[in-house]
Amino acid sequence: MRLSNKFYLVALLFVLFDLEAVFIFAWAVAVPELGWSGYFGLLFFVGLLVVGLIYEWRQGALDWGRTRRAKERAKAARLSSEQ
Repeated sequence: MRLSNKFYLVALLFVLFDLEAVFIFAWAVAVPELGWSGYFGLLFFVGLLVVGLIYEWRQGALDWGRTRRAKERAKAARLSSEQ
């Protein structure tokens, strides 16, 4: 059975963002020893993950349907065939 490349991309993103849970859990266990520097380090880490997620979202890596470009091409092809 062949699967779409989108399936593998989403699976890879799931693994990457699932690893964040491991790091955040380790941080939660070590909170008393880390203090404020650990808190700001975690905020920086989560901020980087959010920026990465927004980037992937804007690139269309999380879109399962047709992309905006594909929709625009299909619309242009439909308009040119009508004329």
